[in-house]
Amino acid sequence: MMIHLFDLMEKILGAENGEVALEIPEEKFNLLMLRILRDKGRRENKTVRFAATGPRSKRLIGSLEGGAELPKVEREEKAAAKAPRPAGRARKIVKVFAIAIGILIVLGAAAFGALYYIPKAEVILTLSPIPLVKEIPVVADTAAEEVDAATGTVPGTSQVVEESGNKSTPATGTAIVGDKATGKITFDATNKSCEEGARFKEDSSGLIFLTVSSFDIPAGDNPEKDVIAEKIGPQYNLSAGKNFTVLSGCSGEVLGIDSTAFEGGTSEEVTIATAADQSKLLTDLQKELVSKAKETIHSRSGIDEVVVDKAIKTTVVEKTYSHAVGEQAEQVTLTLKIKLTTITYKGADIQELISQTLSGLVPSGYTLFPGETEIEPLAPAIKGAKLTFKAKVSAQVIPEIDEEKIKNDLAGRNTRSAQDYLNSLSDITVYELVLWPNLPESLQRIPKTIKRITITLVTGE
Repeated sequence: MMIHLFDLMEKILGAENGEVALEIPEEKFNLLMLRILRDKGRRENKTVRFAATGPRSKRLIGSLEGGAELPKVEREEKAAAKAPRPAGRARKIVKVFAIAIGILIVLGAAAFGALYYIPKAEVILTLSPIPLVKEIPVVADTAAEEVDAATGTVPGTSQVVEESGNKSTPATGTAIVGDKATGKITFDATNKSCEEGARFKEDSSGLIFLTVSSFDIPAGDNPEKDVIAEKIGPQYNLSAGKNFTVLSGCSGEVLGIDSTAFEGGTSEEVTIATAADQSKLLTDLQKELVSKAKETIHSRSGIDEVVVDKAIKTTVVEKTYSHAVGEQAEQVTLTLKIKLTTITYKGADIQELISQTLSGLVPSGYTLFPGETEIEPLAPAIKGAKLTFKAKVSAQVIPEIDEEKIKNDLAGRNTRSAQDYLNSLSDITVYELVLWPNLPESLQRIPKTIKRITITLVTGE
């Protein structure tokens, strides 16, 4: 195989007129060898022409000429054949220019749309209200099914809820606790008797001790009996040899002396539960459970359900304190179960009742301002299946505003035109115009589409 390749390379080197024709063998020759021969001719500045000796060599030559760089002469001929005509170039320039113009038109339309349709506008209109205060009798009747303005009735719902819980608080009371000292006294008297609890005073300190049991003192006898201090405390732990005199409880004068020291008297200050602790726990926990019961009512009847606090009847079902009053404790815990009963009504129903009742009081061209009506239930009372009260209504009456007309009138205006229009509205005391995005004034526009314009009504003095 290598002999064929080198033989052909020698022919290239031996060519004297700058051109050489090489016959490509059918066997033992490949495309790589053709490329080597072609490159060798180029380096020697000679034109190499390949001639096929069979179908295989013809395919190899075709592959080389189809995928590889052409000889110099052939390159020049093909380049000349492919040179574009001047008319085609002009058409290409026109096409590019047309595309550029189209892009500019699209961008201009997009900018126009961005200025007129993408922005958002918020218009805040301040109105001068007329206050309206009135008391309306209301009955929330569990048997009613609809609002009846003639009788002042709204549908009511009977509510019975049980809630339980526990709560702790630190004990706030203090007390001195301890043990009483004990000892023995040897008594001296003749034919005397003393009852249980007879009182003897120690002569030097004045401390009082009590006999534990009754006893007799026969003539010639000095009995030793148990006594206990009148009060707690270590000051009663007297040493031996103290003298005692009877104060009461014996049939006559009786003296005594302790032969051994008294012991066991102690005292310390501790924290105890008080009645105030228990009362505070009951008040706080009952308030929490009532609030929890109201949440239960809202969860099963809806957030619009109105619970009148003063119409709630609370019954204590179970009540247990961890410590009694006066008992030593660091904290006191209350476990409580209550039952809440009341009658509730829907906020929407009372608003409808008020709207129907007050409609005759609103002047022509005016309307009740939504969201500014306050309702205070006065003197609520539950009688059977009805809750009755006086509804103190504090409302505001405002001029009727056609918000849709204002939106349509504003759509597409620039800021100066929009301000002039808003200034022309006689029922508006103050206005605020907020545009997004915050562009230079010359570019600011109210959106063309009214869906991107919002109007908010507020009241002011």
